[in-house]
Amino acid sequence: MFVFDFLNGIGLLAFAASGVFKGINKKLDLLGITTLGFLTALGGGIIRDIIVNKTPTAFISYKDISITIIGIILSLFFYVKFKKDLSTKKVIKYFDAVGLAAFSVTGFIIGMENDINSFGIVLLGLITGTGGGLISDILTGEVPFILKEDFYASCSIIGGIVFVFLEKLQVSFEITSLITLCLVFIVRILAIEKGWSLPRVGGKF
Repeated sequence: MFVFDFLNGIGLLAFAASGVFKGINKKLDLLGITTLGFLTALGGGIIRDIIVNKTPTAFISYKDISITIIGIILSLFFYVKFKKDLSTKKVIKYFDAVGLAAFSVTGFIIGMENDINSFGIVLLGLITGTGGGLISDILTGEVPFILKEDFYASCSIIGGIVFVFLEKLQVSFEITSLITLCLVFIVRILAIEKGWSLPRVGGKF
């Protein structure tokens, strides 16, 4: 399926880059940086496939691994070339936004294809979009984005609700995917730029 393969490729490249820059930001060595690149790119899809009782694509095909390797190499080259002008924290957030949008939609698509109910479709997209980042955050000793960051998981949930709604209206699959992709990405970018966040409960009990 072209739409799925295209979005999957975009998500792999974006999350590979996010993992690389996260590793650089944490001052890891080359092995650590590469490991984060792989886990961030492949983690969400592996969890998604296991949930739908499918052998993860990364375990039976070299396509996802090859795309991830390309993403890691390009990211390292980009960093070496432009490191003086880069804010790695900002770069991580923008690559995460691209990966979140693309992978969330692939999760929605897999959920729909497996006849999962509406709640399951939204949840599967959320897991696919945030799973890799969750793993890399835990490994680097950070509170995962999904638990603290401004409108991170919320963007995927909003996209999932819209995806399900458009599917119920029988809007074409391609248009539904495109609208959802753009929505998740735009809301996430706005959240970054505007500093949107959900209410937090502070203080001690």
